[in-house]
Amino acid sequence: MSSFNPSDWFWIVGGDASKAWSSAAAAYVTSYDEERVTHIANEVELYDVLARCGLSSRAPSRSFTLSEVRDALAKIDAGLVGSRVTADELAEAAGMIGFFLPNMAA
Repeated sequence: MSSFNPSDWFWIVGGDASKAWSSAAAAYVTSYDEERVTHIANEVELYDVLARCGLSSRAPSRSFTLSEVRDALAKIDAGLVGSRVTADELAEAAGMIGFFLPNMAA
């Protein structure tokens, strides 16, 4: 396996191996190096990973729904997320676990 280089890596998001997110291209690609790929649950978590590496500009850049963000956070810590549903509440929960959030649509 290749050494992890977050600026030139691939992520299979969810279970769809027909494409992978390329941090180098900042887009989905259909051809990728099997030795430089990681499976990740969703695009919200992918944003967090790339933002932690200082590469948020290479992460998916759309606005995520509150539901997408809530679902992603609940998979990490359902108890902490609890009944939080607003952008402010979700941002608070994310801050408590040190999670970098993408832009959220209302």
